[in-house]
Amino acid sequence: MDRKISRRDFLDGVAVTAGVAAAGGLLSGCAAGEWGGIHDKVVEPPDGWNYAGKGDPAYPPAMTALRGSTNPALRIPHELRDGIFWSGDRDVRSSGEHYDLVVVGAGISGLSAAYFYRQQHPGARILILDNHDDFGGHARRNEFHPDGKLIIGYGGSQSMEGPSVWSPVAKKLVADLGIEMKKFEKFYDQDFNKRWKLNDSEFFTRDLFSRDQLVVMEGDAQTAASMRNAPMSEAAKAAYLELQDKPKDYMPGLSDAQKKERLVGLTYREYLRDYAKMPEEVLNYLQTYTSDEWGFGIDAFGAIDSWALEYPGFDGLKLDRSKPYRYCGPTVQIQWNEDDPYIYHFPDGNNGICKLLVGQLIPGTGAPRTMEEEPLAKIDYSKLDVAGNDVRLRLNAPCVRVQHTGGDINSKTVDVNFFKDGKVYQCTAGGVVMACYNTMVPYLMQDLPSPQKQALFYGTKLPIVYAMVQLRNWRAWEKLKIYYTRFTSGDWVVAELDYPVSMGGYEFSRDPDQPVLVHMIRMATQPGYRNPRGGIGPGRRDLFNRPYAQFERSIRDQLARLLKDGGFDPATDIQGITVNRWGHGYALEYGRPWADFWPDGPLPSVEGRTPYGRVTIANSDSQNRAYADAAIDAAWRAVRELS
Repeated sequence: MDRKISRRDFLDGVAVTAGVAAAGGLLSGCAAGEWGGIHDKVVEPPDGWNYAGKGDPAYPPAMTALRGSTNPALRIPHELRDGIFWSGDRDVRSSGEHYDLVVVGAGISGLSAAYFYRQQHPGARILILDNHDDFGGHARRNEFHPDGKLIIGYGGSQSMEGPSVWSPVAKKLVADLGIEMKKFEKFYDQDFNKRWKLNDSEFFTRDLFSRDQLVVMEGDAQTAASMRNAPMSEAAKAAYLELQDKPKDYMPGLSDAQKKERLVGLTYREYLRDYAKMPEEVLNYLQTYTSDEWGFGIDAFGAIDSWALEYPGFDGLKLDRSKPYRYCGPTVQIQWNEDDPYIYHFPDGNNGICKLLVGQLIPGTGAPRTMEEEPLAKIDYSKLDVAGNDVRLRLNAPCVRVQHTGGDINSKTVDVNFFKDGKVYQCTAGGVVMACYNTMVPYLMQDLPSPQKQALFYGTKLPIVYAMVQLRNWRAWEKLKIYYTRFTSGDWVVAELDYPVSMGGYEFSRDPDQPVLVHMIRMATQPGYRNPRGGIGPGRRDLFNRPYAQFERSIRDQLARLLKDGGFDPATDIQGITVNRWGHGYALEYGRPWADFWPDGPLPSVEGRTPYGRVTIANSDSQNRAYADAAIDAAWRAVRELS
């Protein structure tokens, strides 16, 4: 494990975040109040505030090492959070610019807001500000070039999930961008796993069980045969297989309504422990079952949503499924009858949506004109912020203050301060859409009413890490007959082969001897909290305390343990890694039992997104759903509120 990895331009001990342990202390999480902490000092990252990864900054998608929310992107927001940015004398210079609209945040929601505003106001002048060195928010593109071959991956927002149940607004936007969902039926190789006889799998980890053990499933389910070598007692295996295949009525004597009401007050773990009477081995085995999709484990995920999603253990209750139960979470209700395949995926994930939006907003950037052009289209980042263009996208330019001119909420203009090249500039705008994280808005808008600030702080995001690991080949996966695995514990909860998408001249790996990307997911919300918000601050602090070397080692370790019987050697088979660190990742989706205000309200997301004069709020936080359609819907609402 300690041998040098024989590959070009790999990563070396860089920090996983700007907030790392320094001698004597840790940087707390980035939200306010009991869920994150108020701060009175900044802890210096050991790799320096200027470290943003490796590679050419002129083309961020091809940079490697620490990406996502890089140290430079976090420095000014952290200084604002810690109350030190405006300490001392700071000159604010006029940029001499006035825009019809300023958008704060260049993710899916921010770019969509600019697009919708231009639709309603042709010829409008728009400035989009972002603190990162790349656009897309979490919808980020990762590129690798082994032996001159282009391999494309994604560093965040993956796919257009459940497009059949998207709102008319979101459906129309992607259609206007030229995205034809039906074409993915051809672009996405839906027979890939069947052709190569690859299966779902689970990896029992030695810290929870007697030994490490890869258990290859039959299709997407465990069977007595597949579980034969699982390091569980025979009684625990039998208990789980009963839970999965022939669950009993674990709530005898209760009516349909009474059972559902009981489930509303339980987590999935509590239901399995207290009603299904599952042994501890089964509870440990299933702890990460919900982690990669929802951002936290079964100890915080609700039993009512677990029933709705048909997780193991509920068939015996014989509950009515003719319509969604009102206490189910928002996405569960929206997607109740949705059965779309999970194939609506550009090679770079939802960065494809963002690139097509850039193409509509800013001429001459090299952005794609069609969905087929998207994979190979290369953005010229020097053309994003050009004087004279109606729309300008200004990266590495964190917004630092938004205030109505003269401090008067009735003013027709808004003063927007931003930090660029070491100086603070001020431009003015007829309106502003805040498409940044909810928890950042109160620091930028000090005059917001206190109740609204608290509602915005409630929407602190779940911390996540997406790693893209570029392998020399995928022979080990083919030999073991797996494409996906869930780890029962460890730094990384999922390791999976990238999605087999070929389009527009870009080709996915065609055989096991060719290079491939492996996607690894770390959900950093700390377990042990019935309310997942309790685990956000500690999980983020733990995430921030880890130097990059520790993440590199854990990637190598978990892949080596997973693939050892396939002949995998991390020293020769790993050719590159990009770690996309998102201290603020998934928007927090409300769910019972912890969100006792759901669904009747008042909802923090609704209170937090209240328009304030000429300023409105658009982001997935404001919809409390971590999905592309939620970001688009939020943008549409925010632009309409400006009209």
